[in-house]
Amino acid sequence: MTQNAWKCVIAVSLFSAYTLAAVPSFGQALTQPVQVVNTPNVNVVNSPSVSVTNTPSVSVTNTPNVSVTNTPSVNVANTPAVTLEAGASVNVTSPLDGEGNPTPLAVLDAVQPYEDECVIFFSGSDLANCNFQTIPSGKRLVIQEFDATGVLETGLQVQFIDLNPSSAVGHWFPATHMASSGGYDYFATHQETRLYSSSGATPSCGVGITTDSQTGNYICDLSGFLVDVPAGSSSAVAPTRPHRIPTLPNGRPLPGRQPDTAGH
Repeated sequence: MTQNAWKCVIAVSLFSAYTLAAVPSFGQALTQPVQVVNTPNVNVVNSPSVSVTNTPSVSVTNTPNVSVTNTPSVNVANTPAVTLEAGASVNVTSPLDGEGNPTPLAVLDAVQPYEDECVIFFSGSDLANCNFQTIPSGKRLVIQEFDATGVLETGLQVQFIDLNPSSAVGHWFPATHMASSGGYDYFATHQETRLYSSSGATPSCGVGITTDSQTGNYICDLSGFLVDVPAGSSSAVAPTRPHRIPTLPNGRPLPGRQPDTAGH
């Protein structure tokens, strides 16, 4: 083979090797983009805030009691009512009266409420009275209200109404003319008051009118509450000064009133 023929063979061999080197083999990995089509768009907007609620409260129990001793007295005023725990108590001391006896305390009006009524019939007289029930032993009546109503022949007038709680001092109340009907005049009394009737006393109501009444009548009412009288205390309601039993212009004493031995 001539020299030129060998050059041609060598040239063809080099061209073939270069061509094989430029073409990648099938064993090598080829990286190409991947396109996914026909999928829905995902759009997240206006997402709400996250709030954690209804968390349980924290309670601390079994803490020891705190006791403060040797401190000065504390006076608490204008505070709401205080409820004592079971088994607790409060000592209440009754103040002493002028003779050194304990004075009854009215702690709660509603504990022993009291009401009573008595009826007066004039039966041809111009004054008459009626008695309430006797106050029970060991009790004292606090009268808070006095009421009365009367029916008299037309033209008759009420001169006085007297509530006598303890046969000691009388208390006078006005009468208001309410109406006239069927030959009769109607009267009424309604008065808030503060009177006392002692244990064993018999309160009375007396009414005087301008002239004799044949068919007229009066009803007297009192209401209040009872309080217990401490043992050893005086239950009598003593007058603050000697009193004189009043009389009518004709000299007759008021109903239910009798002069005492001293002439008062």
